[in-house]
Amino acid sequence: MVFKQWQKLGARSYDLFTEQGVLEELSKPSFWWLHVLGWLCYVLIFSIDNLVFGELELQVAPLLSMLFLSGLTAALLTLPLRYLYRRCWNLSLGSLVLVIVFACALVAGIWTPIKNSLSWYLLNGFNVFEPGDIEFSFLKFLGSSGYAFCMILAWSCLYFSINYHFRLRQKQEALMVVSRLSHVAQIKMLRYQINPHFLFNTLNAISTLVLLGKKECANRMLTKLASFLRFSLDNDPERLIFLQEEIEALQLYLDIEKVRFQERLQIDINIEPSTASALVSGLLLQPLVENAIKYGIGNMRQGGRIAISSQQLSNRLYLTVFNNGPVTEFDIVRIRQSLSSTSSDEVSTSGIGLKNIKDRIHILFDGDCHFDVLPVEPTGLKVEIQIPIIPPNYKL
Repeated sequence: MVFKQWQKLGARSYDLFTEQGVLEELSKPSFWWLHVLGWLCYVLIFSIDNLVFGELELQVAPLLSMLFLSGLTAALLTLPLRYLYRRCWNLSLGSLVLVIVFACALVAGIWTPIKNSLSWYLLNGFNVFEPGDIEFSFLKFLGSSGYAFCMILAWSCLYFSINYHFRLRQKQEALMVVSRLSHVAQIKMLRYQINPHFLFNTLNAISTLVLLGKKECANRMLTKLASFLRFSLDNDPERLIFLQEEIEALQLYLDIEKVRFQERLQIDINIEPSTASALVSGLLLQPLVENAIKYGIGNMRQGGRIAISSQQLSNRLYLTVFNNGPVTEFDIVRIRQSLSSTSSDEVSTSGIGLKNIKDRIHILFDGDCHFDVLPVEPTGLKVEIQIPIIPPNYKL
């Protein structure tokens, strides 16, 4: 959902969760512009109607003046209806209809004599109040009032239709924002579960280096740890980063681990050039590598190898993290059960980091992703991630 909303809004930012684009897309047009435009259309339509299909002896200037003043009067008389209708949204349908009918009849009753008086004075037309045939004049007044009532009713229907449309969109917008906040909370929770074992082991290794007198090495390790933690905490989990940046942060982490494991840890990184500018969630690969070191390489006395690769196929980004540590069929079954589990109590210790990554990309891409753990012959484990390619050529 989040990624699809980002696509719908034109991907103006790497921030998948910003409300600014949504608010701009759903902004409500000004009532005043619509109000003025509507009554100007009334003047224009009836001007054309009278000039083309009306009486030939009608003079253009008085006709246009009459219609303009009539439209202006109607525009002023319908303004109070706006404030009345604002208070009627919570009424029942029957009560709302009664209010609209009564309000339209009242405004039409005021507008009709004004409009007819303008017609009489400017066009020398009939005067509904002149003495003579009262019944005939009254019928004319009723007919003119009916016409005015229909015009005001049409204005009222347009008012409610437009407002209902935008109120509905505002509710959808509110749901979108609530959903956004929910996604952000979930991602932050998953992202900030920093493994305390890594921190403990790193600080322990630094302490050991200091005791051994290797102060320069300890200082370099501490500097890399600070840079990695700064990257971890400063990078907003709501934003996407280039894969190249993710690899650079991962390299900081691997440099720290290589101090601990030395020659026992071999690293192969093969990033396809076309994928370097692809956008990914920050700290996507590090937990996978950490998991591989802790449960794979860490259990091998002679050490082992970790291979990280990326490639682009069509519009998909494929990421793999492989380690040649020992793994059994039972381990694979247990990890896959953890990945498919909906309860945190059922997640194995070795599967927590993997499940967090799976949940994060599932939330970000609304399920348009693939995450799997596969055994590799003769020994080893491979984690595969497949996500959509997000175009990098959008400015922040």
